[in-house]
Amino acid sequence: MAIYRRILLFQNRASGHGPKEDVREEVSNRLKRISNSLEEIAVEPGLNITERVAAAVKEGTDLVVAAGGDGTVREVATGVVGAKATLGIIPMGTFNNLALSLNLPSDPAAACDLIESGVTREIDVGIADERHYFFEAAGVGVDADLFPIGEEVKNVRFAGVLRAIRLALLHKQTSVLLKFDRPVDMAYRQSFRRQLFLKRRRRFYKAQMQVAIRCSFLAIGNGPYYGSNFNVCPGAVLDDGLLSIGVYRDFSKRELFWHFWSISRGRRRYHPKLEIFEVESVEISSSKRLSVHVDGHPIGSIPMRFAIRPRALRVAAPRESQG
Repeated sequence: MAIYRRILLFQNRASGHGPKEDVREEVSNRLKRISNSLEEIAVEPGLNITERVAAAVKEGTDLVVAAGGDGTVREVATGVVGAKATLGIIPMGTFNNLALSLNLPSDPAAACDLIESGVTREIDVGIADERHYFFEAAGVGVDADLFPIGEEVKNVRFAGVLRAIRLALLHKQTSVLLKFDRPVDMAYRQSFRRQLFLKRRRRFYKAQMQVAIRCSFLAIGNGPYYGSNFNVCPGAVLDDGLLSIGVYRDFSKRELFWHFWSISRGRRRYHPKLEIFEVESVEISSSKRLSVHVDGHPIGSIPMRFAIRPRALRVAAPRESQG
């Protein structure tokens, strides 16, 4: 029985640990059975996935499926944002952050069952500098400088490890200015600091629209996870119409290094000192140049504005999600 008129499937055979070909073939066969037309595209270097998706959606494709990891999902999802089409995800990457946030099954057959059920959910999409979408989280500061080195460390490349250590040792906290779309006392949500002195907490209970904070880096979360399933913005919800701003403060150099090690290797969960704000938009600036990434992709430096597009993406997903 056809549930969808036209399905576009992207298969990234380089994702994760490389699922067996018969698994990928079964995914293709399952999707054929629920559509009038299935087009399958193998992801290869140089392919502009987002353009292909946008063109297909404009021509009437009503389901676009990404069978791959976070990078493939991000490129496919970018082409679906704001459209009537649905995004389907078959998690086949190493970490699958968006799939984890959406509580999607990790088994490809179960993921196909979910798509066949027709159950969907509309989720928010973050946007940086009015043009860069992000589905997991954006980062400002030393985290954005370290992120590109993460792949080298993950693959145990000695030069990458040395660069990460050097950046961590040379890092110093920087003052940033956060301009919210609401008073600071309304934006401030909670602290995960182990020792929180009352005088520090009081500064967030003000009616002004901005606050200056010294920190190691900031995470702007659409969902809770990024990197190697690092819970960078605990409690972030994908469909609440808000960004979660995680401010990482008072790191020692040792703590910063172990934080980076945890997100690049995925071997442990490290819970640093953290303040959380929730807003629809925030402008971040500093007297110093601080790098910015969205979902691990460098896009420049601050000053920059981050905002949320509420329920801009329809996904085949259960109603409940991780937080």
